[in-house]
Amino acid sequence: MKLAHRATVSILALAVVASMGSIALTGLQLRPQRGAVDVVTSMAIVGELNGVSDAVRDMPMAARSGVLARHGVSSEQALADSLDAQRAHLAQAERERADELARSDKRFTLLLVLAIFNVSAAALGTISLYEAYRTKRNHSTQ
Repeated sequence: MKLAHRATVSILALAVVASMGSIALTGLQLRPQRGAVDVVTSMAIVGELNGVSDAVRDMPMAARSGVLARHGVSSEQALADSLDAQRAHLAQAERERADELARSDKRFTLLLVLAIFNVSAAALGTISLYEAYRTKRNHSTQ
């Protein structure tokens, strides 16, 4: 086997390995992203607690305790503490989501590089096989 044929076969073998890697990365890319759910849920809770906090500040003192009790909070300080805790949880969820998106972007970039390599290897293999066919055909006709 000629050196050019060996090189072509080696590149095509690498393309097969790259294809298997692409399949594995595609599976990871299609996995459900759980970070978004936590961010959306935390945002809803913080929004509701912000609304309750704003509403309680605008109410007369006599009505405040009833509104707080309906929302399961014993005092304005407990509401403020709960709101601070939820904001911290939201900030943590947003950081985790950003990390998840960054990992997904890195996998996508690698997947794109593997796809480009596979296309290049397939084109090189096709050209090499055509050249081998043409050379063999020219030798047999002469």
